[in-house]
Amino acid sequence: MCKKEITKYYAQRTNLFSLNYLDELEKSILSSPYLADNQLSDNFAQTRGFSVVFKRESIDKVEQEFPFFKNYLQMALKNPCNAFYLNALILDDGSRVEPHIDCSISSYERIMLVPQLVSVLYVKIPDDLQGGELILELENKPVGKITPRRNNLIYFIGHLLHSVNPVVSSQPRISLICEQYNLPDERLVKIPDLDIQSNKK
Repeated sequence: MCKKEITKYYAQRTNLFSLNYLDELEKSILSSPYLADNQLSDNFAQTRGFSVVFKRESIDKVEQEFPFFKNYLQMALKNPCNAFYLNALILDDGSRVEPHIDCSISSYERIMLVPQLVSVLYVKIPDDLQGGELILELENKPVGKITPRRNNLIYFIGHLLHSVNPVVSSQPRISLICEQYNLPDERLVKIPDLDIQSNKK
């Protein structure tokens, strides 16, 4: 049964997808030809992944290139957001994410662009996971500590400082993070229709 938890700073929904779909997502991410050590900032220590940048009118192109993302995109993307930075993120034993504010799409504009909101789907959470909690902060004060649970979808306000506690686990912790932007036309035009970012050589 799907349940909701809503606070001032984040919302959480549970049991949105079938377990078969989550299994497909896990296998597709782990077998992706784009999977490599993360191309993200130094805040993402010892993590793996790849990213997809796209605009709302290009969702069909994303689904053609990454059909396993289709159900997630249909469920997670919000109006009036019109530009997206989707990151498949893998945290292995020893991985962590340092405090930061998401602004990944800013590289196309060379100015600071902050998403309206950020969504996180927990695709795989190992049974023996220790740590890995999502920490949300505002003005140096904690406003949320979210324990990762498989098949939970989190939304939080885009300007929140956030981090992930160090992971101790025998298996990878896999999530899908989507920075969702609502850009004016003069900013949106500089965002590519579809761009894949990966350190894979």
